[in-house]
Amino acid sequence: MLGGIFLFKDGAKPSVQALKVIAISQLVEHPSLEAVRQGIYDVLFHSGLKEGKDYKIIYKNAQGNMSINNQIAQQFAGIKPDVMVAISTPSAQSLASASYNKEIPLVFAAVTDPLQSKLVKDLNKPGSFISGVSDLPPLQAQIELIRDLFPTAKKIGVLYNPAEINSVKTVSEFQALAQKLHFELLLAPTTRSSEVLFVAQNLIGKVDVLYIPQDNTVVSAIPSLISLQYEKKIPCFTSDEVLVQKGALAAIGTSYYEHGKQVGEIVLKFLENTENLQIPVAFPQNPQIYVNHTTAMHLGLNIPDKIAQKAKIYKLKK
Repeated sequence: MLGGIFLFKDGAKPSVQALKVIAISQLVEHPSLEAVRQGIYDVLFHSGLKEGKDYKIIYKNAQGNMSINNQIAQQFAGIKPDVMVAISTPSAQSLASASYNKEIPLVFAAVTDPLQSKLVKDLNKPGSFISGVSDLPPLQAQIELIRDLFPTAKKIGVLYNPAEINSVKTVSEFQALAQKLHFELLLAPTTRSSEVLFVAQNLIGKVDVLYIPQDNTVVSAIPSLISLQYEKKIPCFTSDEVLVQKGALAAIGTSYYEHGKQVGEIVLKFLENTENLQIPVAFPQNPQIYVNHTTAMHLGLNIPDKIAQKAKIYKLKK
């Protein structure tokens, strides 16, 4: 094993350590999860650690295939890395199952409900070898944003995969909150990325806006949904800054890149010490409104001043 020097932000005296192995499992490639991973990488880069000298990264992507996702988990549990990172709820569940009782630190990312996902039993004391960051969105504020931008809207179409625990949790809460603001929800379940556009097309003429939760299946098809938004002039709302950059109309939430940086800080803590370490599960910080000005103009929407003054505005590049 190679030797390395660990430098941490708290000013602690560096100590010589063996090369650390960080194994990252990601369910699928899409903009949100890529932003999470980049945030992790950047925290490691700026920590003072040197890749190849102090640590190495093993990265595997299941390409949305659950069988491959489980195989990756078994592989990682077998090599016993210093830290495992799971980007998505299915990735985290597979890694947790495969590494049960093996005392391998697991840090999860992009998990909406760690309790319902049965990753932890206590958010403040999750266990000595597991922690992570939830991406629970501010749903009440999201629904209020839809109402502020479209005061006469009555029906919201929601695309989601009922097999994803994250989505089921989000959609259930979203539906309850939406009813209080007198919205009717039309749920549009889909289990394959290749079916998302077809399902969305079936909502055209039936709903006033679309809402895209943090659903790996649906977000994987975001280019098609943005094209549909432009073609049919049906506003797309989400909880993800990256998707607004790509062309979705608006979102309120936190940056998945910043989410990844929170995850990266937890990874560093496990690299430094795993003995009797209890790291509380972290949650999104400082939710922000994001609006795509180019999309708003295409839809003929004037952004109210009270929103424009608070929002981070994006424009599509020509």
